[in-house]
Amino acid sequence: MSAGGEGPVIAGVHPGQACAVVVEAARLAAAIGRPLLCAHVGEDSYLTEWDRPGAREEASLHPGAAADLAAGAAPGDDSAEQAAQEELAASIARALDGEQTGWTLRPLGGDPAKALARLADEVDARLIVVGTRQKGFAPALEEFLAGSVAAKLAHEQDRPVVVVPVSHAAAERLAPRQ
Repeated sequence: MSAGGEGPVIAGVHPGQACAVVVEAARLAAAIGRPLLCAHVGEDSYLTEWDRPGAREEASLHPGAAADLAAGAAPGDDSAEQAAQEELAASIARALDGEQTGWTLRPLGGDPAKALARLADEVDARLIVVGTRQKGFAPALEEFLAGSVAAKLAHEQDRPVVVVPVSHAAAERLAPRQ
């Protein structure tokens, strides 16, 4: 795959992430005339990467376009995961209110860097946008154990990776409505 395809801008998103990441991704997408594809990797799906490829279900790692949620999409089934995806989509919609770009949300599974890379290859993404990690002991421990998603992407991708620095003190966060 060549560096920077003709497809969308991919933004890695998760609950609690600074809104600045998705806003910057939307602005980049609008500036280069590409759609925005927000990708959320399920936090409990990381270990599926350890399964043997033959034993692993394709859907467990990559639910695919059928699961995409767009702003204003009709609710799907009543599962907890579907509800969480809908809450994340609503939070993204609030963060992007006023931005001039369309977007969708795609749920993914597995290791976050590998999942984003698979999606980027599948859709021939122009670039991938991720944010810096949160401060604190738990995020630092998670990064120590699993590694930095941004660093993994930058080392293993043929396409551009944009890392949005986040001011952790005053940053608005993607979060479900309270």
